[in-house]
Amino acid sequence: MSFYTKLRSKLKFNEKESDALPHGYQVIGKILLIKLKPKLIRHKKIIGKTVLELFPYVHTVCLMKEIKNKERKPKIEIIAGCKNTQTLHKEHGCQFLIDVSKLMWSQGNKEERLRLVKLVKPKETIVDMFAGIGYFSIFIAKYSKPKKIYAIDINPEAIEYLRKNIWMNNVENKIEILQGDCRKFSNLLENTADRIIMGYLFNTEKFLPCALKIAKKNAVIHLHLAVKQEETEKIKKKIIEIGNKSKAKIEFLNVNKVKSYAPKIWHVVFDLKISKNR
Repeated sequence: MSFYTKLRSKLKFNEKESDALPHGYQVIGKILLIKLKPKLIRHKKIIGKTVLELFPYVHTVCLMKEIKNKERKPKIEIIAGCKNTQTLHKEHGCQFLIDVSKLMWSQGNKEERLRLVKLVKPKETIVDMFAGIGYFSIFIAKYSKPKKIYAIDINPEAIEYLRKNIWMNNVENKIEILQGDCRKFSNLLENTADRIIMGYLFNTEKFLPCALKIAKKNAVIHLHLAVKQEETEKIKKKIIEIGNKSKAKIEFLNVNKVKSYAPKIWHVVFDLKISKNR
């Protein structure tokens, strides 16, 4: 029985409200997050209590509202259970301490994390330009035998949790943390990276000149973007133009749909092979 069906059978709402009940949810550690349509907000407490009954292992139910600003800070509200928003999340043999009121975790990126682990070659130097709490860096450090990973993030709270997660997963010797806007490290890391992860969704291409400067001659860049399907070719042309301005030839190795981000908008990863002309 689906989550939606279970909720509907327990909550005796009118037909319109029942139809609006959520079909999906996200579990991070022992915290469950849901989104509610406006017509259900007045019922948020009873919905939260019902979710706790359906999932005995969950300690806290949170209402997700939005992700705010360039630091990707979520806005949530506890609607049932414990008031603690920090939890320990486990995935693919790695552990991540996270506070869901301060930082985001995308469960939909699970397969992309696995894909990237398989693509990375031993002894590569990797730059993770939007590292967060280690969403990609820690998996790669643990399973892909890189030479070194430079993990960059602008958010001091993300950096704090990244340090803890690096220690918990015993990969201190593989990851160096750099705090700040990734663009300010382009001179320090010039011609350093065999592979670059650009795991940010909005106007990520504006950071591409920095990535091209950091990249070695034949590096691979994984550029994440939220894209309308009909705009994919337009984005590809824009990426080529940015490469030309930076005197770099860009080849598209793969365009991978990660997940649906919003109606008619996809989270897409462009795998780019870089050939420099300088």
